[in-house]
Amino acid sequence: MPFLTRSLQNDRVLFFCKADDAFRGKIFVTVGDGEPIRLATGFPENAVECSPTAWHDESGWHVSFVALDEQGVYRLYRMDGEMLDSLSQPISLRIARTGFVYKDRIAVGEVQDVVHIHDPNGDHKIEIPGAYLYRVSYRADAPEKILISGSWIGEGDDVFCLEYDLTADTQRYLECDGNPAYKCTIYGDEILYAERQGEHFEQRRLRHSKDIHGVRSQIAHRHRGHEAPLAVTKKCGCRLSDREKEENDPSVRPSCHECVEKHLGAAMVLLSEIHHGYEYRLRFVGHLHEAEEESQQWPQLHEMIRNTRKAYQRDGVVPDWVSLAQELTDAR
Repeated sequence: MPFLTRSLQNDRVLFFCKADDAFRGKIFVTVGDGEPIRLATGFPENAVECSPTAWHDESGWHVSFVALDEQGVYRLYRMDGEMLDSLSQPISLRIARTGFVYKDRIAVGEVQDVVHIHDPNGDHKIEIPGAYLYRVSYRADAPEKILISGSWIGEGDDVFCLEYDLTADTQRYLECDGNPAYKCTIYGDEILYAERQGEHFEQRRLRHSKDIHGVRSQIAHRHRGHEAPLAVTKKCGCRLSDREKEENDPSVRPSCHECVEKHLGAAMVLLSEIHHGYEYRLRFVGHLHEAEEESQQWPQLHEMIRNTRKAYQRDGVVPDWVSLAQELTDAR
């Protein structure tokens, strides 16, 4: 996850992440022709750090990054200081798997489809349907241009990088040397991107590109302002009235088709994240267990989910999502 910028003295500054054998990333920085140095974030050695961005002004350096906290939650952090070797302690801004801070702008990407942006122009979001999002950054030489890297759901390792210009309201896919400019960074004529070099999805090296090519796109949709909440048109099965609770066996958890669907959907997303190297096994198993608990009203569906969970825990068998979806439909 490289990020190119410049100091006030016009020194080239490169932030990047380097992972160990367990894919625990740490942030490093190179100033000018100097050697890479580890950025002191204060996080323990087994913590994951990623998505660095930074800018430099008269008050000093301002760095943002994402890290995994002790509760297993990814959060967006910010550090400030006169020098890169004397930054403040990280300040947690909000839960975020990827994102950045640039002056008065905060951008946060969800696991799937949506990037939320808050700045003086108001709240808005960029939606890319059918995409997992792995990196949300910007061009330090053109901060209005947001860089979004991800992959397409159901398309294996088919990655992309979308540049969205917030001022012009235009977008384009970026390619480096004929390849998707995955997690790229651009400053002037210099272009770096993450080229895959191993079996693991995130086993990558930084590579200089000879050129960058943009292909016009209309895949992303920009929504301005706050959207009205979704109207609830039918009662969720786990929100029973007091009378209904009395009529049900209090020792049995109420079944809820919507909640089963929600937990199975979350498990499906997390499994993809596990395959990309993220340590979400416990969350994945937990969502399957919740779906199992919420489906007791439908014995066949309940048994299928239970067997799915046990098969994964015991032998690592990937769930048959098609069969689960069909059984879920039949239970409805």
